[in-house]
Amino acid sequence: MFQLGKTIVSEEILKKDFVCNLSACKGACCIAGDAGAPLEEAETDILEDLYPKIKPYLRKEGIEAIEKQGPSIIGEDGEYETPL
Repeated sequence: MFQLGKTIVSEEILKKDFVCNLSACKGACCIAGDAGAPLEEAETDILEDLYPKIKPYLRKEGIEAIEKQGPSIIGEDGEYETPL
């Protein structure tokens, strides 16, 4: 464990990959957060390939974001992420 500000954080967070739990958050991280979901470089190609298949299920705002920015972007931290 380590302290980050006033929060105690488990060191497991440093060892585990990010996994989005959409059923728990309902997309709140990607809507209200300051960055999209983190991606590995290989996942950017997967999103590019999947986009035509999932496009009919996306909201208008999501389609507009992807059409404008692409299915993945490089965030402020220099890492790949989904667009907001």
